[in-house]
Amino acid sequence: MEEAVPPFEELTNLVGSRRVHPPEHGDPARIGPYTVLCRLPRGGQGADVFVARTDAPGPLVVVKCLPDTAGELTRRRFAREVENAARIKSPRVARIVAQELDAPSPYYVQEYVLGLPLDEFLAQREHGGLNAEELRRIAIGLLRALRDAHAAKVVHRDVKPGNIIISDKDVYLVDFGISRYIGAERPDGTVTSGLAGFGSKLFASPEQLQGLPLTEASDVYSWGMVIAYAAGARHPVDPDDELSPADYWMELRAGRIDLSPVPHNLLDSVTHALRFVPERRPSLSDLARDVEQSTRWLGQTSEIPSPRTVIGDLRSVDSVLEAARYHRSRLERAIGETRIGFGAALAGAVLLGSLVGLVLAVLFYVVF
Repeated sequence: MEEAVPPFEELTNLVGSRRVHPPEHGDPARIGPYTVLCRLPRGGQGADVFVARTDAPGPLVVVKCLPDTAGELTRRRFAREVENAARIKSPRVARIVAQELDAPSPYYVQEYVLGLPLDEFLAQREHGGLNAEELRRIAIGLLRALRDAHAAKVVHRDVKPGNIIISDKDVYLVDFGISRYIGAERPDGTVTSGLAGFGSKLFASPEQLQGLPLTEASDVYSWGMVIAYAAGARHPVDPDDELSPADYWMELRAGRIDLSPVPHNLLDSVTHALRFVPERRPSLSDLARDVEQSTRWLGQTSEIPSPRTVIGDLRSVDSVLEAARYHRSRLERAIGETRIGFGAALAGAVLLGSLVGLVLAVLFYVVF
């Protein structure tokens, strides 16, 4: 027997504290084999976004669905979104588990990440922005997610707080609705207009606002704006979202960005990421190294999990070095900031010195 849909007020037991909405009049009860439970905010291209499941014991999924009235160009862009997201193999990007793009109402299905978008996470806090340790974790986790996307030659183009999910395991990047593949393979029908690829004005790069061709440097700029926003829980250029896109661009061009809430140990990294000219911005690997080195001795309490490293992360020399730096700093912090760690390190040093002395004594006896 098919499991009944739980009352809306009971859905928080399933979806956590994330803000969801009840189904609207006319919403489908089922999409393919999935039972619709509730809504998430609408996506780009007029797509409806639902939380659903196949049966009670099964995991929740996110179903993104176009209306049956969608035109051919919208359907092609939707197919490109699926294609781009599927290219990315990352533990920090929700995996696509099904798709039906030839249906009258095309849809695809992704894993549901149990957690809070960064903007909702900040809205629930009483003391404003993130502390330095939490910013460190968001910065590193988001850099790793972007690294995985760029390794697949995909530029996200819509890096913003609503698309960054904080779970109890890691930081996730979601919604590749206006992403762009910049690799050598160029399938037909994948052109995205400047208007369709605009994304959020508040976190877009200057070149994106101008409708210029984008590179990975555009996501780097958005990373810097997200960290600046998270530091103060307010947008550093247009807190009330009152400026027109043209006026907003002029503010960016003049460098009128309030970075005063950003901790000093992250200020250089954020400032460099927000350089107006894309060619002058650092690469993701340079940013990861600089963030790691400048924040390695932080140790404040954090409601955000420490970024985890999995085998799939170690796919290049840069990623191996980044993981080694990160875990070295964690070890140094454990040694330097706790009596037990310091005592263990001191005992290890004494033991190692004793062994070296013993070996040298034996060699001296044998030789002489």
